[in-house]
Amino acid sequence: MDKHRMIRLLGIITAVGSYLMLLVGAIVTKTGSGKGCGNSWPFCHGQLIPESLPMETVIEYSHRISSGGVGFLILILTVWSWLTYRSDRRVKLFAFLSLFFVVLQGALGALTVVFEGPFAKKFALALHFGFSLISFSSVVLLVIHLFRMKDGKPAASTAAPVSQGIHWGIWLLAIYTYVVVYTGALVRHAEATMGCGYQFPGCGTTIFPGFDSIAGIHMLHRYASILLWLLVLILFIAVRRVAKDQPDLVKGSGWALILITLQAVSGVATVLSGGQVLVALVHTTIISVFFSAMCYLCMLTGVPWKREPAKHVGGQAVLN
Repeated sequence: MDKHRMIRLLGIITAVGSYLMLLVGAIVTKTGSGKGCGNSWPFCHGQLIPESLPMETVIEYSHRISSGGVGFLILILTVWSWLTYRSDRRVKLFAFLSLFFVVLQGALGALTVVFEGPFAKKFALALHFGFSLISFSSVVLLVIHLFRMKDGKPAASTAAPVSQGIHWGIWLLAIYTYVVVYTGALVRHAEATMGCGYQFPGCGTTIFPGFDSIAGIHMLHRYASILLWLLVLILFIAVRRVAKDQPDLVKGSGWALILITLQAVSGVATVLSGGQVLVALVHTTIISVFFSAMCYLCMLTGVPWKREPAKHVGGQAVLN
């Protein structure tokens, strides 16, 4: 097996590990196991192997161990890919982001364990999930980019550049998706999953509850999610109309619409099931894949504020 295949294999293993890290983190939150190891870090109750192992301790310590293992895999993948593809800017970018944010989320997780307080419980833990998501998506994009390379070199793109409207729309939608992810994480960490009980689509007789209550936090996420679904639908229609000659972009936007629809269904199921752990994990899985799909669309189009001129080869526009 040559080095390119070995790096791809390591990338796949790391991506799976990053996904499992997200799931275990969600289980920690849903089961209320965040204090399973007390206020000590990185060890549990100040011990490498705790004397007492109740379930909350097992869950919390498993999350710490899995996060450390994934962080080590990302470190190896980053160093190896940087040394192998020294001149590839995308490899360097995705590898750096995956390592930077996994370290950042680990540090933030340690702070929320060591220091008490409502801010640490709600907002800092929401940031913790958001940083983990960026790290996971960066690993996924790195793996996709590695598989798109030919003999260690980026494959030439034969797609014509998209319009400025579509270009900016994809990037702004990806940013808005990340904001919606934070509202969902806030719902989880503020224990507002059942803020409106089993009621859907409304929240009792109140349409706009005060956002200083758990019902308000819940409805804030619900309204933000509905808007996200509508925006993804608009994006899909727009791409089908003005970029139908770019199959990767059309397929990507189509998958984004499918995923956000499944996310909406799983959100409804989370409410109707009373916030069951398994349903919540499906909800976390779908939004993680959806955010990665939006990042993939951003990778396909490139940064909108630095549009590179297209060269014409054989009658087709080729992006530099």
